[in-house]
Amino acid sequence: MHRLNIYWSVILDLTVILGMLLSVATLSIGNVIDGGNPLHLVHISSIIIVIPTAMAAAMTGTAGGNVKAAFKELKTVFKKPPVDFSKRIAQIVEFATIARRDGILALESHVAEIDDEFFQKGLNMTIDGMDIDDIEETLEVLIEETEEYYHGAAHYWSLAGETCPVMGLVGAVMGLILALQKLNDPAAMAEGIAGAFTATVTGISGAYLFIGPLGSKLKGKTKVLMTDKQIILAGIIGIAHGDNPRTLEGKLFNYLSPLENKKSQFD
Repeated sequence: MHRLNIYWSVILDLTVILGMLLSVATLSIGNVIDGGNPLHLVHISSIIIVIPTAMAAAMTGTAGGNVKAAFKELKTVFKKPPVDFSKRIAQIVEFATIARRDGILALESHVAEIDDEFFQKGLNMTIDGMDIDDIEETLEVLIEETEEYYHGAAHYWSLAGETCPVMGLVGAVMGLILALQKLNDPAAMAEGIAGAFTATVTGISGAYLFIGPLGSKLKGKTKVLMTDKQIILAGIIGIAHGDNPRTLEGKLFNYLSPLENKKSQFD
């Protein structure tokens, strides 16, 4: 069981799960303190009016490919990026050392060790003797297209989140229209008004607690993935130029944030 917990903590991005759970918890606690019941805020018709409608509206305003990507990459939001910058830089420096010692062609037998398709492609072009400028141009285009892909996916979730409050307002107005039709039954009308305002709560919660943050988180994950590719690109160019491994390592460290480990393997 302990190993299972470690496994899930490694692959899951707990900031997403904990953020949602804590948001719901604090709202519920505040509601209970005021004498309310959090379950009364869960109104099925409000959820149906707000969430699916907002997602459908966002689908209308988003390119079809981006909608498909949004759902395909949703798992990326809840998982930690499969990127270890320290290992990546160490791998690049190792290849640079081999290339300096034995020549570029010696790397051909190491291509199969690489688990990243982008890295494999770039290294194969280098081994094949492709011009450095052409290698850089090709890989930069791949980076740009990949970044556009993820940003398009993130845009869908951000747009759906932005639409939620408006749909919440629509749901509230619809509920009030129905409630006002019950003027001859004050109790039923009051219940209808209360139900109408749950749509507003649902819309705002969808925008800022659940759907909207998915887009922001996906954009953040995209930045990590693109940094990995930028490191790979810089490493491949350095290998092609025959850079000193220690010097190349220093260049690659510049891509890391202050939170990342920058301990040199040469120390």
